[in-house]
Amino acid sequence: MASYNPNTPVHGNPFLDIPSDTDSNPFRWVWEDIDSVFRLAMLIPRILLPLGPFPSGKLDELYPSLRNMRDLALQVFLVISQVFLLLSLPVSVLALWALPFVAPAAFYTAFTGITLIVIRLLNGPPTGRSLIGVPKSRPPVNDESELWFFVNGIATGHHWHQSNLDLLAETFGREIVGIHNPTKGLILDLIECLIQRDLDYKTVAIRQGRAQLRGALVAPATKKVVLIAHSQGGIIAASIVDWLFGELSYTQMQKLEVYTLASAARQFRNPLIADEPRKHDQDHKHEDRALTRNIQQPRRQMHGERVIKYIEHYANTKDFVSNIGVLQFTTPVAAYSSQSLFSGVVFIREGSGHLCNMHYLDPMFGEGSTFMKSMVEVPEEGGGENIQLKPVAELSRLYQYKNGESPEEWKVEEYAKEVEK
Repeated sequence: MASYNPNTPVHGNPFLDIPSDTDSNPFRWVWEDIDSVFRLAMLIPRILLPLGPFPSGKLDELYPSLRNMRDLALQVFLVISQVFLLLSLPVSVLALWALPFVAPAAFYTAFTGITLIVIRLLNGPPTGRSLIGVPKSRPPVNDESELWFFVNGIATGHHWHQSNLDLLAETFGREIVGIHNPTKGLILDLIECLIQRDLDYKTVAIRQGRAQLRGALVAPATKKVVLIAHSQGGIIAASIVDWLFGELSYTQMQKLEVYTLASAARQFRNPLIADEPRKHDQDHKHEDRALTRNIQQPRRQMHGERVIKYIEHYANTKDFVSNIGVLQFTTPVAAYSSQSLFSGVVFIREGSGHLCNMHYLDPMFGEGSTFMKSMVEVPEEGGGENIQLKPVAELSRLYQYKNGESPEEWKVEEYAKEVEK
């Protein structure tokens, strides 16, 4: 945390002492994330639960189709082999005393070759072109003035990425372009998450996504750009948005809307348009009351009018990734911490599962969604201590895009004002 020395200024300058920033040490963040794996270990098996039903058929990741089962088997193979690799490293180091260097070198070369073959089977050959999702039941309602993009999460090869795009396109009636975050196997994907999230390294997926989104936002014909991100895609989206804030104008960035599912990001920055004091005491009161009730309240972080007008996050309560990402950094304690940089409304569903189609799109945005009918607390119009109940469907801007529809802007603006009170 930054510090400030209030002592008598030297030569009139109070900023000679270097601020301490030990709590933001990136390697400390890496250690905290590794520790969270053990702390939340009970949630890890729930990443794949429930195993059904399959309302979207073959598009659901665990539906027993040949292609889904093939990808799942390849992912299991990579997990087992990469765990074995990590466990073998100490043995290999010790073996150098007894075996010539060529033996372990040959082993790891063969291992690398097999891993690359499996990764190619999952991701397909590089083509230089993005995958695209197009609704099957009707023509897409968007054109060059409204562009949609999707960034996938971990362990997502070509086939599952296409399934994500197809279900998103069918759900929202839009043509949607994929920003593919290729899988390298669950273990290596998790390591990559630490590098992106804690060390702030711009990986290839971040650099390619930044180029695609920048091109869309600067195009004169573009009026709106919608970015949806799942899991590790939330880290990628946050990094891309940070990058674009330094390159594009306020007017261009206001074209952007961001929606995340099970975001693994540590932050999601969104600068204020103008300084506005935050009402700590009143906001604390509303947040604390929400936590004592069985009804979830959408959380809105970073009060005041901001550059990106619409940011929403969706999370399952028993999703391991959400618990080390969006849910961890949007709690009432984190929201009012000086280190909180997580902007946006958070909608929380009671349940488990981390897969994009099966555990987020199907139960949250599918036909007859009970989640969208569930009631949440919002401050009553006019402010004060009173609260009122509203269905999630009325408050979720992303849901209002369903079936090719578009949000009524005045409703969303009114909701933002209510939550800020």
